[in-house]
Amino acid sequence: MNPVRTCVGCRQHGNRADLLRLVSIQGLLSIDSAKSLPGRGVWLHESPSCLQTAIERSAFSRSLKVKVQLPTQISDLAKFIEQAE
Repeated sequence: MNPVRTCVGCRQHGNRADLLRLVSIQGLLSIDSAKSLPGRGVWLHESPSCLQTAIERSAFSRSLKVKVQLPTQISDLAKFIEQAE
């Protein structure tokens, strides 16, 4: 049975393997491609709409329980998600 996680953007449940894990490393939002970095992480569908919704809801900082700097990193994250589609 696959573990189920919740997307911070759309709030829909999905298999762990189908979602992207993001973590905060010293206040910088980073992709955890191995899905094994220590600490609190958030899960996101690889979808531009889920990314946009998460940004609008301030879901990253709230879920990670730490202030996360987004402006310079979001463009890189958006490019990564677009390439994955």
